[in-house]
Amino acid sequence: MKRLAHELHKNYKLLIVIFILPYITFLLFFASYIKKVSFDDIYSVDSFLSYELTEFKEEINTKEKTVDQFFYEALEECPDVPGVTVFFKFNNKIYSDDKVLENFYKFENKKFSDEIQKIDFYKYHFLKKIVSAEEFGNIEVLIVKNLTDDRLLLFNVIIVSSILITIAFFISIFISKKFYNEVVISINNLQKITNNINLNNINSQIKSKNYFIEIEKVMLSYENMLERLYAQTNAQIEFVNNASHELKTPLFIIKGYLNLIERWGIEKKDISLEALSSIKEEVENMDTLIKKLLFLAKDDNENLEYIELDISEVISNIISELKIAYPKQKISFNGSENYINSDYFLIKQLFFNLIENAIKYGNNNEINVSIVNNKNISIIIEDNGIGISKENLNHIYDRFFRVDKSRNREIKSHGLGLSIVKKITRILKIDLNIESEINKGTKVTVTIPTTKI
Repeated sequence: MKRLAHELHKNYKLLIVIFILPYITFLLFFASYIKKVSFDDIYSVDSFLSYELTEFKEEINTKEKTVDQFFYEALEECPDVPGVTVFFKFNNKIYSDDKVLENFYKFENKKFSDEIQKIDFYKYHFLKKIVSAEEFGNIEVLIVKNLTDDRLLLFNVIIVSSILITIAFFISIFISKKFYNEVVISINNLQKITNNINLNNINSQIKSKNYFIEIEKVMLSYENMLERLYAQTNAQIEFVNNASHELKTPLFIIKGYLNLIERWGIEKKDISLEALSSIKEEVENMDTLIKKLLFLAKDDNENLEYIELDISEVISNIISELKIAYPKQKISFNGSENYINSDYFLIKQLFFNLIENAIKYGNNNEINVSIVNNKNISIIIEDNGIGISKENLNHIYDRFFRVDKSRNREIKSHGLGLSIVKKITRILKIDLNIESEINKGTKVTVTIPTTKI
């Protein structure tokens, strides 16, 4: 696991290197430019002198000029290039426009060459060569470029830029540390808040001063997450409390009948039979409730077995089963052969819950079930019962929610049917739409993609 401080320090070093490389490149370019200018100056002077010295023999033979006149005129006519000094040596006599002839002796021991040479680092560039004057002897030519001013400029650039880089370096360290400290403060605050979060204060707002929009967004996302966890935790607690309450009621009834049998049932057969019948009913009720709770607790990614089903046949079988449990209920069904590709168990449970809900809340009125086949298959379940208000429609999928709580025991509802229906539609990716109006009834439309055979 990497540390933020280490990564910032490493990236900071990388930035310094990236910054220094162009700086070094600039210095090298500047130094090479000075060298090039110096060489160009020397070569331009050398070109002129090479041409002038070709006339030496002719002018001396014709006695147009003396040797001294020739060299001094050559020096006078030589291009005036700043920093460039020319020396001639002929017959052990030195000719130069530089009055300080000692400068010549600095180069006395240097070798002759057609290439430009140097002394020290950007101090002098010079060209020292011999020009043959045939029977008159050899002429030593020395062209010197004094780079003192250029070197001073180069050194000043290096010194000033080094000072600026050093200042920038320390300023960068300060800014880097300040940035790191501001980030760490926000992270430490988040860590402190996280360590102090528990079920009692999970809904508490995060009050932390942040310097960065990005961290503020993280804080807001974290706060939103805590709010969702708080809502989910409350929902789970409410679910457990409601489940406990639902199980407590049949257990209380069973316990009461057992006490009744213990006191009177052995001697009175009719009381025993009534008690056993009630106990059986409550046990079946508990069994149904537990099965529903277990289904809701299952993972959505359970293993599904998709097969080809005739939805009309499935609904017909469900209606036949429900008529056994509700013999007085009238259910009309209008549907032809229509195939879907789905899980048989979940499809059956889906429509069993929806049709049974219509029976329970239908006020004993006739229920109509029909199948409409357009691009997709739509199964419509309509009842003419008590209906659902607009306010309650927003809560019908909540666990243990009941539209008519006063009739809980009468209709034997746990308030889990539509929660199961919602989960099944989510697993099978089926569209579900419920329309309802108080005292007029409810219309449920289930839309399923078709499967062609």
